[in-house]
Amino acid sequence: MEMTKSKRGVSFAVAAGFLALAGVFGLAAVPYVERFQLGIRAVLGIYGCFLVSLTLALAPGVQALRPRIRARLDGKLIWLLPLLWCSPYLLYAAGTGDFRWAAVARLLGLGALLVAIYRLMPIRDLARFAWQDLVVAVCLIAALMTHQLIGIWNLPVNLDFMGRLFLISVAAGSWVFLRPVPKLGYEFRFSWAVGRAAASNFLLFIVIAIPAGLALRFIEWHPLHKGMVDFAVTFLEIFLFIALLEEMFFRGFLQTLISENMRSPRAGQVLISCLFGLFHILHAPFPNWKYVLLATVAGWFYGSAFMQSGTLMASALTHALVDTTWRTFFSKS
Repeated sequence: MEMTKSKRGVSFAVAAGFLALAGVFGLAAVPYVERFQLGIRAVLGIYGCFLVSLTLALAPGVQALRPRIRARLDGKLIWLLPLLWCSPYLLYAAGTGDFRWAAVARLLGLGALLVAIYRLMPIRDLARFAWQDLVVAVCLIAALMTHQLIGIWNLPVNLDFMGRLFLISVAAGSWVFLRPVPKLGYEFRFSWAVGRAAASNFLLFIVIAIPAGLALRFIEWHPLHKGMVDFAVTFLEIFLFIALLEEMFFRGFLQTLISENMRSPRAGQVLISCLFGLFHILHAPFPNWKYVLLATVAGWFYGSAFMQSGTLMASALTHALVDTTWRTFFSKS
């Protein structure tokens, strides 16, 4: 009886959280609907695409849902995952009329490649970084570096956040169900410990980053603060569309597995922090070594928040706080 009540409580919390997110982003989309004079069909298609994408991205992070999802993906149905990941695009295309086979091929191709690698060549030791993981990491990085997800969701403007949600869906589905990463930490679990890890690492980072960034002329005091509501919406957008994906890849996936290979959590944290920093070198002006340096330091504190809490929620919260503070108070643009 107590277990049933507990499950109902979790289900209610999950549903309430999802509806809250749907409502917030629905309200945020109103100005765009008015600006571009979108018809009801286009609105339903785009919003439906967003809701399904959000569901596919977040569902693997809900512990209570995992047994049901695993049961439905058992056996040959696992091969249908690429079609499931691609389904939001079909809703978008049905509403906007912007259907292209090339876009479907890119989405299906990336999803099918990951499923094939992990299903046809299963990993024996799930706790360690294997050559299959290297291939998958290269595929995901290549998809981003070659802009494979650009130009898929074009109406009313480039909806690049849909590509981010697609990648979160693929990554979470792969590392939770296809090739479980034992300590991935992709769980929507918030607690005082998570908040404390996020807040302390954020504060420690800005104590270093603000003086260093000003001295390097990488940042400057340029407040664009429009109130707490604007700050909160910006934070939520960064948390969902940037921090979750990057933290899952760098901390949950790479740092966890490579630390096991190196038999040293700190050595793994150092390596992945440096790798995280190097991924920012392409930002203008190239090569952007100032960005690399500060991103490396940031990566260390994101990794610390992850290790202290055991969940990506802490590192993603830290990441989102850093980026929101930078965008709101210190961005030069």
